[in-house]
Amino acid sequence: MTKLKLISLNIEMDKHLPQVLPFLEREQPDVVCLQEVFEKDMELFQNTLGMRGDFVSVSIVDLKYVEGVLVHDEELAKKGPQGIAVFTKLPVHSEGVRYYHGEPGEVPRHSRDYHRFLLWREVEKDGAHFTLGTTHFTWTPDGSASPEQHKDIQALFTILEEFPEVAFCGDFNAPRGGEIWGLMAKRYTDTIPLLYDSSIDPEFHRAKGLRRLVDGLFCTSGYRASEVRLVEGVSDHKAIVGFLEKLV
Repeated sequence: MTKLKLISLNIEMDKHLPQVLPFLEREQPDVVCLQEVFEKDMELFQNTLGMRGDFVSVSIVDLKYVEGVLVHDEELAKKGPQGIAVFTKLPVHSEGVRYYHGEPGEVPRHSRDYHRFLLWREVEKDGAHFTLGTTHFTWTPDGSASPEQHKDIQALFTILEEFPEVAFCGDFNAPRGGEIWGLMAKRYTDTIPLLYDSSIDPEFHRAKGLRRLVDGLFCTSGYRASEVRLVEGVSDHKAIVGFLEKLV
């Protein structure tokens, strides 16, 4: 049965490119889903990986942490939009982006708002078709569920229900064991092995010692995930690496 190799990773903008790019080259995935990508770096990723890349903007980042406090940074804002990107060499049969907060148009400043959406592609490998989505879900400061997260997860579920079978990944900003992750795990298979209790990188993340599993790969019953692992030392979040098989 055909296996598709997938990687999902929050790359924290351009802070870890010397680690991210060689890692992706070594792993040789079929599909790469990245969060917090600068639009300005898309050509670099496409040329390095030899893959078609598609980018959708989330916001223009005008905030950074200084000693644990968010402050405005206009120099950072000059780097332009950051968002979500999908890369693949496989044939793409259909594609789209569905917003559950915000809408296409002007890119907001992150200090005011940010877009949230499912970026999806239907790709083909060895005659098997895979519908794959990725998102960067609603953030809360302490990982606890907020009214905004509850509203957004229901809107995301409505979008996901449009696909008979789907696998989706990303940075969900909601830890396993919490309300939002629990809602997802009731509807979809949580493929991250239980041996992992954190997807926060112990070296590169600004909050040293933080242990939360917030990056996920979920799928409907028509898919089977195997060899799923988390890889540290790449970005401030660990990379998800795994294989998907289409069962129906």
